[in-house]
Amino acid sequence: MSQPSFYESYWVKSGDAGCWTPDLGGTNPDEEKLFAELLRPGMKLIDYGCGNGERYGRSMAERGVTYHGFDISQTALDHAAQLGLDVKAIAPDSSIPFPDDSADVAICFEVLEHLLEPDTALATIRRALKPGAHAILSVPNAANYAQRLEFLFTGFLSPGGSPHTARRAPWRDPHIRFFCPNMLRQLAETSGFEFVKLHAQPFTLSALPYIYRRKDWHPLLNGISKPFGWLSRLFPGFFSARLFAVVRKPAA
Repeated sequence: MSQPSFYESYWVKSGDAGCWTPDLGGTNPDEEKLFAELLRPGMKLIDYGCGNGERYGRSMAERGVTYHGFDISQTALDHAAQLGLDVKAIAPDSSIPFPDDSADVAICFEVLEHLLEPDTALATIRRALKPGAHAILSVPNAANYAQRLEFLFTGFLSPGGSPHTARRAPWRDPHIRFFCPNMLRQLAETSGFEFVKLHAQPFTLSALPYIYRRKDWHPLLNGISKPFGWLSRLFPGFFSARLFAVVRKPAA
């Protein structure tokens, strides 16, 4: 686990409209595509690392999916509870208060890169899932073109966890694990999952250094980048800034 005290401030909303905050925005087209493939009304879903529930909690209720969120930040959990979500704390050993073999699906989005022992978190998710059930994992791609260009021309390896720390104090950045497609697959398989498929976020210029924090520029940059989105399908390890893995708990 990462230091819980960090995430108590991490989930406090900023009053500065131009300042980065982790709860802005809703589901994106890549997430919607995977949800459409795997989620059905009546399913029981666990969200490991749910944060304050803004991004996925309420949308699951609209889909008729029973939502159970888990996080280490009490600040985030208090906010999620105010939204009417069923949320509980992740224990220091990464376990969650949830019955074995009982969840129909799990999501773990932008969490594994924050954890000292991501394999322990995946073992927890695997325990909670029904045999044959799926989990959707997502992580930043540490080997994407923007990261490579920044390191090539500046010699600086940005953790990328928050604009407040990535350059100013990278030793305090929340990203402590780094993944590319092969590493994500290896983590999933060594944690007891069957790897079903990799889904790569389409290429976008909004992933460039410094620019990624300017959310107001993203619609324009994403529009310019759209004709080149196919690049990430051919070369996900280079052109995709975010990776999704669909994995399955073995049926037997």
